[in-house]
Amino acid sequence: MLFRYVLILFFTAFYTVIVAASVPDTGKKEAVIGVLAFRSKADTLTEWQPLAIYLNSKIPSHHFSIRPLSYAEFNEAAASDKLDFMFSNPEHYIYLSAKFGASRMATLIRANVGDRELTEFGGVIIARSDRKDIQQLNDLKGKEIVAVDELSLGGYLAQRAVLQENGIDITKESTIQYTDMPHDKVVYIVESGSADVGFIRTGVLEKMAKEGKINYHDFKIIHPMRNFPQALSTPLYPEWPFAASKHTERVLANQVGVALLNLPYGSEITKSAGYYGWNIPLTYEGIRTLMQTLRIKPYDAAPAFSLQDVIQKYALVVILLLSVVITLLIFLTTGMRHLANTLRLKSDSLEKQISIVQETEKYLRRAANVFHNSREGIIITDPQKVIIDVNEAFCELTGYDRDEVIGQKPILLRSGMHDKQFYEKLDDAIVTHGSWRGEIWNRKKSGERYAEFLRIDAVRDGEGAIENYIGIFSDITEHLKRQEQLHHMANYDPLTNLPNRHLFMTLAEQILSFSKRKNTKAVISFLDLDGFKQVNDLYGHAIGDRVLKEVADRLGKQLRQSDAIARIGGDEFVVIFSDIDTLEDVQPLFERMLKTLKEPFSVNENVITIGASIGASLYPDHGEEVEMLVRHADAAMYRSKENGRNQVTYFDQEKMGRDVL
Repeated sequence: MLFRYVLILFFTAFYTVIVAASVPDTGKKEAVIGVLAFRSKADTLTEWQPLAIYLNSKIPSHHFSIRPLSYAEFNEAAASDKLDFMFSNPEHYIYLSAKFGASRMATLIRANVGDRELTEFGGVIIARSDRKDIQQLNDLKGKEIVAVDELSLGGYLAQRAVLQENGIDITKESTIQYTDMPHDKVVYIVESGSADVGFIRTGVLEKMAKEGKINYHDFKIIHPMRNFPQALSTPLYPEWPFAASKHTERVLANQVGVALLNLPYGSEITKSAGYYGWNIPLTYEGIRTLMQTLRIKPYDAAPAFSLQDVIQKYALVVILLLSVVITLLIFLTTGMRHLANTLRLKSDSLEKQISIVQETEKYLRRAANVFHNSREGIIITDPQKVIIDVNEAFCELTGYDRDEVIGQKPILLRSGMHDKQFYEKLDDAIVTHGSWRGEIWNRKKSGERYAEFLRIDAVRDGEGAIENYIGIFSDITEHLKRQEQLHHMANYDPLTNLPNRHLFMTLAEQILSFSKRKNTKAVISFLDLDGFKQVNDLYGHAIGDRVLKEVADRLGKQLRQSDAIARIGGDEFVVIFSDIDTLEDVQPLFERMLKTLKEPFSVNENVITIGASIGASLYPDHGEEVEMLVRHADAAMYRSKENGRNQVTYFDQEKMGRDVL
């Protein structure tokens, strides 16, 4: 244990020295990142300091620092506008969003566990394995429970919601004590026998066992859930969000968001904190709804609402319930008509009974109109998952006629893009929870694949037996395509489709890291076209753009698979060669590049001749940072132009050192 704390102090000091050495004191604005310490503050600082160093390297205008905080400290700092960015658990983010205007920017992806990236987590209910009197949820009544905090999703709220769904209100039927962070305190208290039951988030028990702090088999999991690589007792929720404060400058927030999403998956930076990378921000509305249901701060007061609010918020639920009612009423129609005939024969008030039946049929028609006119596709199956009805929107979205799918199973829509485990997990969620919702790729009748957001619910009778399954979906293909287009626009040159400067810097960092690990060298070259200005002046920019695209194509064909090229300006290109021993190794590559650019370009019957001046710098001989190597290559390129153009010049520190100062 003493060695662990010494190691933590060493790494903390090490990171502090690195930051102090790499970030000048003048001209920097301070950017503070508040991090909720669900382990110790020392562990939290050690784990997340590399992220601050990474942001300092990507955003030189600011100096980023990590501030580990407890719940109380976090709320006080947010209220005093002392935090620029916030990284906390989902339920705490909901509180920070409602109270202080925090806005999410990215969602954490936990480190690989069993070849799966975890974007979700949940709560765990633990007891000592020798407690024979605690086996299931009902056994928690009257017990001493220890939890982290009343706002902790994984450490309290998720467990309380599961218990409440099973008719157990622990706020009235049990005694609860709160320990505050870290979750380890809860485990130790249960282990010592000072409390009967503990609430912690997923992953804590496994991590403490791996670190040798506890014996995993000394504990039992109450209400265990399947199909998750860690101990789990509750439904899953989105992982921790990274958020910006209300007062944070928009430009800075955008820069940080881009830097997080561009952080390579599984890099050394992510490994230090035990995660895999960052995803676009997920929705946390399910957690907000849970907190409102449990009346958790800041939703502890009953909100004022109108009928219109209910309709707007629960529109999907209303449609689903109407669909269920429609389905059941359709099955009852034949029986009701038979009943109407019986009533006509036996009732003294025949006219009155006919009126009742007519009104019922009108109601059925109105309900049927809702079903058939819905903009979302609706599919209804029997308990054996055989399709018994679909609406018009289903036919429009899939291309199938109603008669083509009645009697079939929904498997005919499968796209082949999901594996067997995906569908097994989907079925298990319906069996366990009665519903599933999420994104799924399906195939239209034409064979075209499309993405949809789908919700499947099981409809049960009064005895709990499944009568039907109802699926409601909408096409989100265009939404996903727009997201992909935005990512491409942010990272690629629109004219040549080559990586832009931003993406090139990321690729170059990765190549230099590879060279460092393999103890090899790399070459960064700066290429500027000779005579290209005259092309634009004589033939116009449209012809010039055609030449640039042809230049990009010719250069790309001369490169190896391990090399990278980018367009960073009008007629400026940067090329990096990896796995190099000496500068002589790249000379043939440069000669091929110069040769291919000397060959005339034929554009709209115009024969155009240009050349290129190239400057090159060698890693690590001429520098270890990408920006420095590019500047050195740029200086060498200007020497190529001064010496007659159409040639390669290698950086010489003694001769060109002043050019880059």
